[in-house]
Amino acid sequence: MNDGLDGQDLQVVVFVIDQQFFGIDISMVSEIIRLEKITPVPQVSAYVQGIINLRGAVIPVLNLHMLFNTRADEQNDNSRVIIASSGEQKFGLMVDAVHEVKKFSCDQVKKAPGSINVNQHYLKGIILDDERMIILVDPNQILSRGEMEQILAIENPS
Repeated sequence: MNDGLDGQDLQVVVFVIDQQFFGIDISMVSEIIRLEKITPVPQVSAYVQGIINLRGAVIPVLNLHMLFNTRADEQNDNSRVIIASSGEQKFGLMVDAVHEVKKFSCDQVKKAPGSINVNQHYLKGIILDDERMIILVDPNQILSRGEMEQILAIENPS
């Protein structure tokens, strides 16, 4: 499967949610920070955990447990927020832990089977890496246009 990877190697930030490995293309990640105080925001989708202040920028934070319908562990010292971007929009992804950054060849990315318990809309594919399976997430697909507008309204209240 190529999915726009045009034959190049893919560097992936591998992270954990509910003991399952997920990955995101490192080119879409600006930084990884420790989980800090998240300010809740009323009247947003349930998986929008709230917002954080990151060096003066208001960043919405998404709870991937809610989005992917998985069991949430207690937040601990390993919990992180991956600051990702979709176009000009930056947002945080709450994860249980960041495992590693690893390079894969594009032919290691396979089409995700329909039986995976995550909305297929969010997936770029599956990476088979030795004994583990890494679900490759597409940040461009995590938020719908309406949800992105909702989040932009949080950042720029009128």
